[in-house]
Amino acid sequence: MQPSPEIEKSSSLRFGIMCSGAVFQRWQADALLELMAGGHRPVLLITDPRTPPPISKVKSLLKRDWRVFLFTFLENRLFKPSARKPVDLALDMTGIQRLECRVRQQGYSEYFEDRDIAVIRNCNLDFILRFGFNIIRGDILTTARFGVWSFHHGDEVKYRGGPAGFWEIFNGDPVNGAILQQLTDKLDGGIILKKGYLKTIRHSYRGNLEQLFSVSSSWPAMVAGMIATKAPTQFLKSETSAPVYKLPGNGNMLLFLLKLFRNKISFHYAGLFRSEDWNIGIVDHPLPEIALGNVILKSSDIRWFPVMAKGTYLADPSGFTVDEKLHILAEKFSYANGKAVISEFILSPGAFPSLSEGETHGFPPPLPVYAPSPCMTGNGYHLSYPYVAEYEGEVYCIPESYQSGTITLYHRDRMTGRFFPDRILLDKVQAVDPTVFLYDGLWWLSFTMKEHSNSHLYLFYSKDLEGPYQPHACNPVKIDIRSARPAGTPFIHKGILYRPAQDCSVTYGGRTVINKVVRLTADQFVEEQENLVEPVPDSLWNRGLHTLSAVGTFTVLDGKRFRFNYHFFTDQLHFKLMKRRSQDV
Repeated sequence: MQPSPEIEKSSSLRFGIMCSGAVFQRWQADALLELMAGGHRPVLLITDPRTPPPISKVKSLLKRDWRVFLFTFLENRLFKPSARKPVDLALDMTGIQRLECRVRQQGYSEYFEDRDIAVIRNCNLDFILRFGFNIIRGDILTTARFGVWSFHHGDEVKYRGGPAGFWEIFNGDPVNGAILQQLTDKLDGGIILKKGYLKTIRHSYRGNLEQLFSVSSSWPAMVAGMIATKAPTQFLKSETSAPVYKLPGNGNMLLFLLKLFRNKISFHYAGLFRSEDWNIGIVDHPLPEIALGNVILKSSDIRWFPVMAKGTYLADPSGFTVDEKLHILAEKFSYANGKAVISEFILSPGAFPSLSEGETHGFPPPLPVYAPSPCMTGNGYHLSYPYVAEYEGEVYCIPESYQSGTITLYHRDRMTGRFFPDRILLDKVQAVDPTVFLYDGLWWLSFTMKEHSNSHLYLFYSKDLEGPYQPHACNPVKIDIRSARPAGTPFIHKGILYRPAQDCSVTYGGRTVINKVVRLTADQFVEEQENLVEPVPDSLWNRGLHTLSAVGTFTVLDGKRFRFNYHFFTDQLHFKLMKRRSQDV
Protein backbone atom coordinates (compact mmCIF):
# COMPACT_ATOMS: atom_id res chain seq x y z
CA MET A 1 0.00 0.00 0.00
CA GLN A 2 1.14 3.54 -0.77
CA PRO A 3 0.26 6.49 1.47
CA SER A 4 -2.31 8.93 0.20
CA PRO A 5 -1.80 12.67 0.63
CA GLU A 6 -2.40 13.73 4.21
CA ILE A 7 -6.03 14.67 4.66
CA GLU A 8 -6.81 18.33 5.31
CA LYS A 9 -8.20 18.95 8.77
CA SER A 10 -11.56 20.47 9.67
CA SER A 11 -13.81 21.24 12.63
CA SER A 12 -17.11 19.36 13.10
CA LEU A 13 -18.05 17.95 9.74
CA ARG A 14 -20.97 18.30 7.32
CA PHE A 15 -21.94 15.07 5.62
CA GLY A 16 -24.37 13.60 3.14
CA ILE A 17 -26.01 10.18 3.18
CA MET A 18 -26.60 7.94 0.18
CA CYS A 19 -29.74 5.94 0.94
CA SER A 20 -33.13 4.85 -0.31
CA GLY A 21 -35.07 6.85 2.30
CA ALA A 22 -35.24 7.45 6.03
CA VAL A 23 -35.37 3.75 6.98
CA PHE A 24 -31.98 2.20 7.66
CA GLN A 25 -30.62 -1.08 8.94
CA ARG A 26 -29.99 -0.91 12.67
CA TRP A 27 -26.19 -0.85 12.38
CA GLN A 28 -26.43 1.95 9.80
CA ALA A 29 -28.76 3.91 12.06
CA ASP A 30 -26.29 3.45 14.91
CA ALA A 31 -23.51 4.84 12.72
CA LEU A 32 -25.55 7.91 11.81
CA LEU A 33 -26.72 8.59 15.36
CA GLU A 34 -23.17 8.30 16.69
CA LEU A 35 -21.95 10.77 14.07
CA MET A 36 -24.65 13.23 15.07
CA ALA A 37 -23.90 12.70 18.77
CA GLY A 38 -20.31 13.68 17.97
CA GLY A 39 -21.47 17.05 16.61
CA HIS A 40 -21.29 16.19 12.90
CA ARG A 41 -24.28 17.37 10.84
CA PRO A 42 -26.16 15.53 8.09
CA VAL A 43 -27.14 18.16 5.54
CA LEU A 44 -28.13 16.15 2.48
CA LEU A 45 -29.95 12.89 1.80
CA ILE A 46 -28.96 11.55 -1.62
CA THR A 47 -31.79 9.13 -2.30
CA ASP A 48 -32.21 6.39 -4.87
CA PRO A 49 -35.80 6.50 -6.19
CA ARG A 50 -35.63 3.17 -7.97
CA THR A 51 -38.09 0.48 -6.90
CA PRO A 52 -38.46 -2.94 -8.50
CA PRO A 53 -41.32 -2.91 -11.02
CA PRO A 54 -44.31 -5.09 -10.10
CA ILE A 55 -44.25 -8.41 -11.93
CA SER A 56 -46.31 -11.56 -11.76
CA LYS A 57 -45.21 -14.60 -9.79
CA VAL A 58 -44.63 -16.48 -13.01
CA LYS A 59 -42.32 -13.81 -14.39
CA SER A 60 -40.63 -13.61 -11.02
CA LEU A 61 -39.86 -17.31 -11.12
CA LEU A 62 -38.60 -17.07 -14.69
CA LYS A 63 -36.31 -14.14 -13.86
CA ARG A 64 -34.88 -15.70 -10.69
CA ASP A 65 -31.25 -16.79 -10.83
CA TRP A 66 -31.71 -20.40 -9.78
CA ARG A 67 -27.95 -20.95 -9.59
CA VAL A 68 -27.82 -18.98 -6.31
CA PHE A 69 -31.37 -19.76 -5.16
CA LEU A 70 -30.36 -21.55 -1.96
CA PHE A 71 -28.35 -18.60 -0.64
CA THR A 72 -30.92 -15.96 -1.55
CA PHE A 73 -33.71 -18.07 -0.06
CA LEU A 74 -31.91 -18.59 3.26
CA GLU A 75 -30.31 -15.15 3.57
CA ASN A 76 -33.34 -13.39 5.05
CA ARG A 77 -34.97 -16.46 6.58
CA LEU A 78 -32.16 -18.13 8.48
CA PHE A 79 -29.14 -15.81 8.45
CA LYS A 80 -30.56 -12.32 9.02
CA PRO A 81 -28.88 -10.70 12.06
CA SER A 82 -30.64 -8.22 14.31
CA ALA A 83 -28.15 -5.58 13.10
CA ARG A 84 -30.07 -5.58 9.81
CA LYS A 85 -33.49 -4.91 11.31
CA PRO A 86 -35.10 -1.72 9.93
CA VAL A 87 -34.97 1.48 11.96
CA ASP A 88 -36.95 4.58 10.95
CA LEU A 89 -34.92 7.79 11.37
CA ALA A 90 -37.52 10.07 9.78
CA LEU A 91 -37.71 12.29 12.89
CA ASP A 92 -33.92 12.54 13.12
CA MET A 93 -33.76 13.53 9.45
CA THR A 94 -36.38 16.27 9.71
CA GLY A 95 -35.32 19.44 7.89
CA ILE A 96 -32.49 17.81 5.94
CA GLN A 97 -32.40 18.57 2.22
CA ARG A 98 -33.26 15.61 -0.03
CA LEU A 99 -32.04 15.03 -3.55
CA GLU A 100 -33.36 12.20 -5.74
CA CYS A 101 -30.63 11.01 -8.08
CA ARG A 102 -31.15 8.80 -11.09
CA VAL A 103 -27.95 7.13 -12.23
CA ARG A 104 -26.69 5.87 -15.57
CA GLN A 105 -25.90 2.18 -15.64
CA GLN A 106 -22.71 1.17 -17.49
CA GLY A 107 -22.02 -2.51 -16.97
CA TYR A 108 -21.89 -3.08 -13.20
CA SER A 109 -21.10 0.61 -12.52
CA GLU A 110 -23.42 3.53 -11.76
CA TYR A 111 -22.68 7.16 -12.76
CA PHE A 112 -24.45 10.27 -11.46
CA GLU A 113 -25.83 12.94 -13.76
CA ASP A 114 -23.93 16.22 -14.08
CA ARG A 115 -26.84 18.29 -12.74
CA ASP A 116 -26.96 16.21 -9.55
CA ILE A 117 -23.18 16.41 -9.18
CA ALA A 118 -23.46 20.21 -9.28
CA VAL A 119 -26.14 20.28 -6.57
CA ILE A 120 -24.11 18.00 -4.31
CA ARG A 121 -20.97 20.11 -4.75
CA ASN A 122 -22.91 23.25 -3.77
CA CYS A 123 -23.77 21.65 -0.42
CA ASN A 124 -20.12 21.96 0.64
CA LEU A 125 -19.98 18.46 2.15
CA ASP A 126 -17.00 17.11 4.04
CA PHE A 127 -17.90 13.51 3.24
CA ILE A 128 -20.72 11.31 1.97
CA LEU A 129 -21.59 8.06 3.76
CA ARG A 130 -22.85 5.44 1.33
CA PHE A 131 -25.80 3.35 2.52
CA GLY A 132 -27.44 3.13 -0.89
CA PHE A 133 -26.86 2.70 -4.62
CA ASN A 134 -24.46 0.04 -5.88
CA ILE A 135 -20.98 0.25 -7.46
CA ILE A 136 -20.60 3.99 -7.98
CA ARG A 137 -17.88 5.56 -10.09
CA GLY A 138 -17.06 8.88 -11.73
CA ASP A 139 -17.31 12.49 -10.53
CA ILE A 140 -19.55 11.64 -7.56
CA LEU A 141 -16.45 10.32 -5.78
CA THR A 142 -14.94 13.83 -5.62
CA THR A 143 -18.00 15.91 -4.74
CA ALA A 144 -17.14 16.01 -1.00
CA ARG A 145 -13.87 17.20 0.51
CA PHE A 146 -13.03 13.79 1.92
CA GLY A 147 -14.88 11.75 -0.67
CA VAL A 148 -17.50 9.01 -0.39
CA TRP A 149 -17.12 6.65 2.58
CA SER A 150 -18.26 3.07 2.22
CA PHE A 151 -18.00 -0.15 4.20
CA HIS A 152 -16.57 -3.41 2.95
CA HIS A 153 -17.13 -6.21 5.44
CA GLY A 154 -14.15 -8.34 4.50
CA ASP A 155 -10.39 -8.11 4.34
CA GLU A 156 -9.95 -6.45 0.96
CA VAL A 157 -6.45 -7.94 0.65
CA LYS A 158 -8.05 -11.41 0.42
CA TYR A 159 -11.77 -10.95 -0.27
CA ARG A 160 -13.32 -8.40 -2.58
CA GLY A 161 -16.98 -8.52 -3.50
CA GLY A 162 -19.27 -10.50 -1.23
CA PRO A 163 -21.36 -11.65 0.45
CA ALA A 164 -20.11 -10.23 3.75
CA GLY A 165 -18.68 -12.73 6.21
CA PHE A 166 -19.53 -15.77 4.10
CA TRP A 167 -16.36 -16.88 2.35
CA GLU A 168 -14.28 -16.56 5.52
CA ILE A 169 -16.42 -19.29 7.11
CA PHE A 170 -16.47 -21.33 3.91
CA ASN A 171 -12.65 -21.22 3.61
CA GLY A 172 -12.01 -21.79 7.32
CA ASP A 173 -10.31 -18.40 7.73
CA PRO A 174 -9.81 -17.68 11.46
CA VAL A 175 -10.16 -13.91 11.03
CA ASN A 176 -12.70 -11.71 9.31
CA GLY A 177 -11.57 -8.26 8.21
CA ALA A 178 -13.63 -5.12 7.68
CA ILE A 179 -12.78 -1.69 6.31
CA LEU A 180 -14.27 1.77 6.07
CA GLN A 181 -12.85 3.18 2.86
CA GLN A 182 -12.92 6.34 0.80
CA LEU A 183 -14.12 5.03 -2.54
CA THR A 184 -12.05 5.13 -5.69
CA ASP A 185 -12.82 3.65 -9.10
CA LYS A 186 -11.25 0.34 -7.97
CA LEU A 187 -13.73 -2.09 -6.42
CA ASP A 188 -12.97 -2.51 -2.70
CA GLY A 189 -9.59 -0.94 -3.33
CA GLY A 190 -10.09 2.58 -1.97
CA ILE A 191 -8.27 4.67 0.62
CA ILE A 192 -8.56 2.85 3.93
CA LEU A 193 -9.90 5.10 6.68
CA LYS A 194 -10.36 2.41 9.33
CA LYS A 195 -9.61 -1.30 9.33
CA GLY A 196 -10.12 -4.08 11.82
CA TYR A 197 -9.73 -7.83 12.16
CA LEU A 198 -12.19 -9.87 14.20
CA LYS A 199 -12.35 -13.55 15.03
CA THR A 200 -14.50 -15.38 12.51
CA ILE A 201 -17.54 -16.90 14.20
CA ARG A 202 -17.26 -20.09 12.20
CA HIS A 203 -20.26 -21.88 13.74
CA SER A 204 -22.81 -19.11 13.06
CA TYR A 205 -23.12 -17.08 9.88
CA ARG A 206 -25.74 -14.85 11.50
CA GLY A 207 -23.45 -14.28 14.49
CA ASN A 208 -20.52 -13.48 12.22
CA LEU A 209 -22.60 -10.86 10.39
CA GLU A 210 -23.89 -9.42 13.65
CA GLN A 211 -20.34 -8.96 14.88
CA LEU A 212 -19.08 -7.37 11.66
CA PHE A 213 -21.94 -4.87 11.39
CA SER A 214 -22.17 -3.96 15.07
CA VAL A 215 -18.44 -3.46 15.63
CA SER A 216 -17.85 -1.41 12.47
CA SER A 217 -20.85 0.90 12.95
CA SER A 218 -18.81 3.24 15.17
CA TRP A 219 -16.01 3.74 12.64
CA PRO A 220 -17.42 6.74 10.73
CA ALA A 221 -17.67 8.66 14.01
CA MET A 222 -14.11 7.64 14.92
CA VAL A 223 -12.69 8.84 11.60
CA ALA A 224 -14.74 12.03 11.60
CA GLY A 225 -13.56 12.71 15.14
CA MET A 226 -9.91 12.29 14.17
CA ILE A 227 -10.35 14.72 11.27
CA ALA A 228 -12.32 17.22 13.36
CA THR A 229 -9.77 17.21 16.21
CA LYS A 230 -6.93 17.62 13.72
CA ALA A 231 -5.21 14.35 14.60
CA PRO A 232 -2.34 14.05 12.08
CA THR A 233 -3.72 11.16 10.09
CA GLN A 234 -2.27 9.74 6.89
CA PHE A 235 -4.50 7.14 5.30
CA LEU A 236 -3.29 4.37 3.00
CA LYS A 237 -4.59 3.44 -0.40
CA SER A 238 -5.21 -0.26 -0.85
CA GLU A 239 -3.36 -1.94 -3.70
CA THR A 240 -5.30 -5.17 -3.45
CA SER A 241 -5.33 -7.65 -6.28
CA ALA A 242 -7.58 -10.11 -4.45
CA PRO A 243 -10.19 -12.06 -6.43
CA VAL A 244 -13.72 -10.68 -6.55
CA TYR A 245 -16.10 -13.10 -4.82
CA LYS A 246 -19.77 -13.45 -5.73
CA LEU A 247 -22.86 -15.12 -4.32
CA PRO A 248 -22.29 -18.83 -3.70
CA GLY A 249 -23.85 -21.33 -6.06
CA ASN A 250 -26.22 -23.99 -4.76
CA GLY A 251 -23.48 -26.63 -4.59
CA ASN A 252 -21.22 -24.39 -2.50
CA MET A 253 -24.18 -23.45 -0.34
CA LEU A 254 -24.89 -27.09 0.50
CA LEU A 255 -21.24 -27.57 1.38
CA PHE A 256 -21.39 -24.39 3.48
CA LEU A 257 -24.33 -25.74 5.48
CA LEU A 258 -22.43 -28.95 6.16
CA LYS A 259 -19.43 -26.93 7.33
CA LEU A 260 -21.64 -24.84 9.61
CA PHE A 261 -23.07 -28.01 11.14
CA ARG A 262 -19.60 -29.45 11.71
CA ASN A 263 -18.32 -26.17 13.18
CA LYS A 264 -21.30 -25.94 15.51
CA ILE A 265 -20.68 -29.43 16.88
CA SER A 266 -16.99 -28.62 17.37
CA PHE A 267 -17.85 -25.32 19.06
CA HIS A 268 -20.24 -26.85 21.58
CA TYR A 269 -17.93 -29.80 22.25
CA ALA A 270 -15.02 -27.48 23.03
CA GLY A 271 -17.31 -25.27 25.10
CA LEU A 272 -18.18 -28.19 27.36
CA PHE A 273 -15.23 -30.58 27.43
CA ARG A 274 -12.08 -28.54 26.72
CA SER A 275 -11.32 -26.30 29.68
CA GLU A 276 -8.07 -24.35 29.68
CA ASP A 277 -5.24 -25.42 31.98
CA TRP A 278 -2.31 -22.99 32.23
CA ASN A 279 1.07 -23.13 33.93
CA ILE A 280 3.92 -20.68 34.32
CA GLY A 281 7.64 -21.10 33.89
CA ILE A 282 11.00 -19.33 34.04
CA VAL A 283 13.55 -19.07 31.24
CA ASP A 284 17.21 -18.19 31.84
CA HIS A 285 17.31 -15.69 28.96
CA PRO A 286 16.41 -12.00 28.89
CA LEU A 287 13.14 -11.05 27.23
CA PRO A 288 14.57 -9.46 24.02
CA GLU A 289 16.41 -12.68 23.11
CA ILE A 290 13.19 -14.71 23.26
CA ALA A 291 10.85 -12.06 21.87
CA LEU A 292 13.01 -11.23 18.85
CA GLY A 293 13.75 -14.84 17.94
CA ASN A 294 17.39 -15.11 18.98
CA VAL A 295 16.37 -18.01 21.24
CA ILE A 296 13.86 -20.59 19.97
CA LEU A 297 12.30 -22.09 23.07
CA LYS A 298 12.33 -25.80 23.89
CA SER A 299 10.68 -27.34 26.91
CA SER A 300 14.12 -28.09 28.37
CA ASP A 301 14.78 -24.32 28.43
CA ILE A 302 11.85 -23.73 30.79
CA ARG A 303 11.71 -24.33 34.52
CA TRP A 304 7.99 -25.11 34.71
CA PHE A 305 6.20 -24.68 38.01
CA PRO A 306 4.66 -27.74 39.62
CA VAL A 307 1.21 -28.65 38.38
CA MET A 308 -1.45 -27.15 40.63
CA ALA A 309 -4.26 -29.10 42.24
CA LYS A 310 -6.90 -30.36 39.83
CA GLY A 311 -9.17 -27.56 38.68
CA THR A 312 -6.61 -24.86 39.54
CA TYR A 313 -3.98 -23.24 37.37
CA LEU A 314 -1.38 -20.46 37.24
CA ALA A 315 -1.14 -17.87 34.44
CA ASP A 316 -0.15 -14.27 33.63
CA PRO A 317 3.24 -14.20 35.40
CA SER A 318 5.10 -10.98 36.11
CA GLY A 319 7.80 -10.19 38.62
CA PHE A 320 10.72 -8.31 40.08
CA THR A 321 13.96 -8.97 41.98
CA VAL A 322 14.83 -8.06 45.57
CA ASP A 323 18.13 -9.09 47.21
CA GLU A 324 18.86 -11.45 44.30
CA LYS A 325 15.58 -13.27 44.82
CA LEU A 326 12.91 -13.57 42.18
CA HIS A 327 9.43 -12.49 43.19
CA ILE A 328 6.91 -13.92 40.74
CA LEU A 329 3.30 -12.72 40.83
CA ALA A 330 0.72 -14.81 38.98
CA GLU A 331 -2.99 -15.35 38.61
CA LYS A 332 -4.15 -18.43 40.52
CA PHE A 333 -7.50 -19.48 39.09
CA SER A 334 -9.96 -22.00 40.51
CA TYR A 335 -12.74 -23.53 38.41
CA ALA A 336 -14.58 -24.45 41.60
CA ASN A 337 -15.48 -20.83 42.37
CA GLY A 338 -14.83 -19.30 38.94
CA LYS A 339 -12.48 -16.66 40.33
CA ALA A 340 -8.78 -15.95 40.61
CA VAL A 341 -6.50 -14.36 43.18
CA ILE A 342 -2.95 -13.06 42.88
CA SER A 343 -0.28 -15.33 44.34
CA GLU A 344 3.40 -14.62 44.94
CA PHE A 345 6.37 -16.97 44.62
CA ILE A 346 9.72 -15.97 46.15
CA LEU A 347 12.61 -17.88 44.58
CA SER A 348 16.38 -17.85 44.91
CA PRO A 349 17.76 -18.32 41.37
CA GLY A 350 20.86 -20.19 42.53
CA ALA A 351 18.92 -22.43 44.87
CA PHE A 352 16.77 -24.39 42.45
CA PRO A 353 17.89 -26.76 39.69
CA SER A 354 16.61 -26.90 36.15
CA LEU A 355 13.30 -28.69 36.42
CA SER A 356 11.75 -31.08 33.94
CA GLU A 357 8.00 -31.28 33.62
CA GLY A 358 6.29 -33.17 36.39
CA GLU A 359 9.00 -32.56 38.99
CA THR A 360 7.87 -30.65 42.04
CA HIS A 361 11.06 -29.96 43.97
CA GLY A 362 12.64 -26.53 44.03
CA PHE A 363 9.52 -24.39 44.30
CA PRO A 364 7.80 -23.36 47.52
CA PRO A 365 4.02 -23.27 47.72
CA PRO A 366 2.41 -20.04 46.53
CA LEU A 367 1.96 -17.23 49.03
CA PRO A 368 -1.08 -14.94 48.72
CA VAL A 369 -0.13 -11.38 47.91
CA TYR A 370 -1.21 -9.27 50.84
CA ALA A 371 -3.22 -6.14 50.18
CA PRO A 372 -5.97 -4.62 52.31
CA SER A 373 -8.04 -3.58 49.28
CA PRO A 374 -10.79 -5.91 47.99
CA CYS A 375 -9.30 -5.37 44.53
CA MET A 376 -6.31 -7.49 45.49
CA THR A 377 -7.77 -9.94 47.97
CA GLY A 378 -10.75 -10.83 45.83
CA ASN A 379 -13.93 -10.05 47.76
CA GLY A 380 -16.13 -10.85 44.79
CA TYR A 381 -13.78 -9.65 42.04
CA HIS A 382 -11.95 -11.84 39.56
CA LEU A 383 -8.27 -10.83 39.62
CA SER A 384 -5.64 -11.60 37.00
CA TYR A 385 -2.67 -10.26 35.08
CA PRO A 386 -0.69 -8.71 37.99
CA TYR A 387 1.49 -6.47 35.80
CA VAL A 388 4.65 -5.28 37.59
CA ALA A 389 6.35 -1.95 36.89
CA GLU A 390 9.57 -0.76 38.52
CA TYR A 391 10.46 2.94 38.71
CA GLU A 392 13.11 4.82 40.70
CA GLY A 393 13.80 1.81 42.88
CA GLU A 394 10.15 1.24 43.75
CA VAL A 395 7.94 -1.70 42.75
CA TYR A 396 4.37 -1.19 41.57
CA CYS A 397 1.67 -3.59 40.45
CA ILE A 398 -1.45 -3.05 38.33
CA PRO A 399 -3.68 -6.13 38.52
CA GLU A 400 -6.57 -6.62 36.14
CA SER A 401 -9.85 -6.17 37.94
CA TYR A 402 -12.34 -5.18 35.26
CA GLN A 403 -15.27 -6.12 37.51
CA SER A 404 -14.34 -3.26 39.85
CA GLY A 405 -14.54 -0.74 37.01
CA THR A 406 -11.17 0.77 37.91
CA ILE A 407 -7.46 0.51 37.10
CA THR A 408 -5.66 0.71 40.44
CA LEU A 409 -1.94 1.20 40.99
CA TYR A 410 -0.46 -0.71 43.95
CA HIS A 411 2.84 0.16 45.64
CA ARG A 412 5.06 -2.40 47.37
CA ASP A 413 6.19 -1.44 50.85
CA ARG A 414 9.91 -2.16 51.19
CA MET A 415 9.77 -2.98 54.88
CA THR A 416 6.86 -5.43 54.87
CA GLY A 417 6.93 -6.61 51.26
CA ARG A 418 3.19 -5.98 51.08
CA PHE A 419 1.31 -4.26 48.27
CA PHE A 420 -0.89 -1.31 49.17
CA PRO A 421 -3.22 0.64 46.88
CA ASP A 422 -1.57 3.85 45.81
CA ARG A 423 -4.24 5.45 43.64
CA ILE A 424 -6.84 4.84 40.98
CA LEU A 425 -5.36 5.58 37.56
CA LEU A 426 -8.63 5.35 35.63
CA ASP A 427 -12.19 5.05 36.88
CA LYS A 428 -15.39 3.74 35.26
CA VAL A 429 -13.54 1.54 32.80
CA GLN A 430 -13.68 -2.26 32.45
CA ALA A 431 -10.04 -2.60 31.49
CA VAL A 432 -8.50 -5.96 30.59
CA ASP A 433 -4.75 -6.65 30.99
CA PRO A 434 -3.69 -3.06 31.84
CA THR A 435 0.00 -2.58 31.01
CA VAL A 436 2.05 0.53 31.77
CA PHE A 437 5.44 1.52 30.33
CA LEU A 438 7.68 4.56 29.97
CA TYR A 439 8.53 5.74 26.46
CA ASP A 440 9.78 9.02 25.04
CA GLY A 441 9.23 10.91 28.29
CA LEU A 442 5.63 9.76 28.80
CA TRP A 443 3.98 6.95 30.71
CA TRP A 444 1.69 4.89 28.49
CA LEU A 445 -1.20 2.79 29.79
CA SER A 446 -2.46 0.17 27.35
CA PHE A 447 -5.37 -2.23 27.72
CA THR A 448 -8.41 -3.69 26.03
CA MET A 449 -12.02 -3.42 27.20
CA LYS A 450 -14.16 -6.27 28.46
CA GLU A 451 -16.67 -5.86 25.61
CA HIS A 452 -13.99 -6.50 22.97
CA SER A 453 -11.28 -7.87 25.19
CA ASN A 454 -9.23 -9.59 22.49
CA SER A 455 -9.42 -7.11 19.62
CA HIS A 456 -9.70 -3.42 20.63
CA LEU A 457 -6.54 -1.75 21.99
CA TYR A 458 -6.77 1.52 23.94
CA LEU A 459 -3.96 3.86 24.95
CA PHE A 460 -3.77 6.56 27.61
CA TYR A 461 -0.75 8.69 28.51
CA SER A 462 0.60 10.81 31.36
CA LYS A 463 3.72 12.72 32.35
CA ASP A 464 3.80 10.79 35.64
CA LEU A 465 3.26 7.14 36.49
CA GLU A 466 0.57 8.12 38.98
CA GLY A 467 -1.35 10.19 36.40
CA PRO A 468 -3.53 11.91 35.48
CA TYR A 469 -3.93 9.92 32.25
CA GLN A 470 -5.34 11.35 29.01
CA PRO A 471 -6.91 9.28 26.20
CA HIS A 472 -5.11 8.84 22.91
CA ALA A 473 -6.74 10.81 20.10
CA CYS A 474 -7.30 7.66 18.00
CA ASN A 475 -8.79 5.30 20.58
CA PRO A 476 -9.20 2.46 19.97
CA VAL A 477 -5.80 2.73 18.33
CA LYS A 478 -5.98 -0.80 16.94
CA ILE A 479 -8.69 -3.35 16.17
CA ASP A 480 -7.05 -6.70 15.50
CA ILE A 481 -7.85 -10.06 17.09
CA ARG A 482 -4.33 -11.14 16.10
CA SER A 483 -2.21 -8.53 17.86
CA ALA A 484 -4.10 -6.08 20.12
CA ARG A 485 -4.44 -7.46 23.67
CA PRO A 486 -1.35 -6.89 25.86
CA ALA A 487 0.79 -9.94 26.60
CA GLY A 488 3.50 -8.88 29.03
CA THR A 489 6.36 -6.41 29.24
CA PRO A 490 6.92 -3.82 26.49
CA PHE A 491 10.67 -3.27 26.09
CA ILE A 492 13.16 -1.06 24.27
CA HIS A 493 15.93 -2.82 22.33
CA LYS A 494 18.51 -0.86 20.34
CA GLY A 495 16.35 2.23 20.63
CA ILE A 496 13.18 0.55 19.29
CA LEU A 497 10.05 -0.07 21.36
CA TYR A 498 8.52 -3.54 21.12
CA ARG A 499 5.10 -4.52 22.47
CA PRO A 500 4.10 -8.15 23.14
CA ALA A 501 0.46 -8.86 22.26
CA GLN A 502 -1.83 -11.88 22.14
CA ASP A 503 -2.91 -13.63 18.98
CA CYS A 504 -6.41 -14.90 19.80
CA SER A 505 -7.48 -15.61 16.22
CA VAL A 506 -7.45 -19.41 16.47
CA THR A 507 -7.71 -19.87 20.22
CA TYR A 508 -7.57 -17.52 23.19
CA GLY A 509 -3.93 -16.75 23.97
CA GLY A 510 -2.80 -19.01 21.14
CA ARG A 511 0.59 -17.32 20.72
CA THR A 512 2.38 -14.05 21.37
CA VAL A 513 3.02 -11.48 18.67
CA ILE A 514 5.93 -9.08 19.07
CA ASN A 515 4.96 -5.72 17.58
CA LYS A 516 7.54 -3.11 16.64
CA VAL A 517 6.18 0.32 17.46
CA VAL A 518 6.94 2.56 14.49
CA ARG A 519 5.27 5.72 15.79
CA LEU A 520 3.80 6.58 19.18
CA THR A 521 2.65 10.08 20.11
CA ALA A 522 -0.40 11.53 21.82
CA ASP A 523 -2.30 11.43 18.51
CA GLN A 524 -0.48 8.80 16.42
CA PHE A 525 0.08 5.07 16.81
CA VAL A 526 1.61 2.77 14.25
CA GLU A 527 3.05 -0.67 14.88
CA GLU A 528 3.92 -3.66 12.74
CA GLN A 529 4.56 -7.32 13.43
CA GLU A 530 8.21 -8.13 14.12
CA ASN A 531 8.13 -11.73 15.35
CA LEU A 532 5.94 -14.57 16.59
CA VAL A 533 6.61 -16.55 19.76
CA GLU A 534 4.82 -19.85 19.41
CA PRO A 535 3.82 -22.28 22.17
CA VAL A 536 6.65 -24.66 23.05
CA PRO A 537 5.90 -27.74 20.88
CA ASP A 538 7.60 -30.42 23.03
CA SER A 539 5.96 -29.17 26.20
CA LEU A 540 2.86 -30.38 28.01
CA TRP A 541 1.60 -26.78 27.74
CA ASN A 542 1.81 -26.50 23.97
CA ARG A 543 -1.61 -25.07 23.00
CA GLY A 544 -1.08 -21.43 23.94
CA LEU A 545 1.40 -18.82 25.17
CA HIS A 546 0.02 -15.41 26.09
CA THR A 547 2.45 -13.76 28.53
CA LEU A 548 6.12 -12.83 28.22
CA SER A 549 7.42 -10.75 31.13
CA ALA A 550 10.90 -9.54 31.98
CA VAL A 551 12.27 -10.23 35.48
CA GLY A 552 15.86 -9.00 35.51
CA THR A 553 17.89 -11.29 33.23
CA PHE A 554 15.12 -13.90 33.33
CA THR A 555 11.86 -14.18 31.40
CA VAL A 556 8.67 -15.59 32.88
CA LEU A 557 5.99 -17.01 30.60
CA ASP A 558 2.97 -19.25 30.59
CA GLY A 559 1.66 -22.14 28.52
CA LYS A 560 -1.75 -23.70 27.90
CA ARG A 561 -3.19 -27.15 27.46
CA PHE A 562 -6.78 -28.43 27.45
CA ARG A 563 -8.35 -30.70 30.06
CA PHE A 564 -11.83 -31.82 31.07
CA ASN A 565 -13.04 -30.10 34.21
CA TYR A 566 -16.32 -30.92 35.92
CA HIS A 567 -16.95 -27.39 37.23
CA PHE A 568 -16.26 -25.89 33.81
CA PHE A 569 -18.59 -28.44 32.19
CA THR A 570 -21.51 -27.74 34.54
CA ASP A 571 -21.06 -23.95 34.36
CA GLN A 572 -20.97 -23.97 30.57
CA LEU A 573 -23.91 -26.36 30.31
CA HIS A 574 -25.96 -24.14 32.60
CA PHE A 575 -25.00 -21.05 30.56
CA LYS A 576 -25.94 -22.69 27.25
CA LEU A 577 -29.28 -23.92 28.59
CA MET A 578 -30.15 -20.53 30.07
CA LYS A 579 -29.17 -18.79 26.83
CA ARG A 580 -31.35 -21.13 24.81
CA ARG A 581 -34.25 -20.62 27.23
CA SER A 582 -33.97 -16.82 26.98
CA GLN A 583 -34.01 -17.06 23.18
CA ASP A 584 -37.14 -19.18 23.25
CA VAL A 585 -39.04 -16.73 25.45
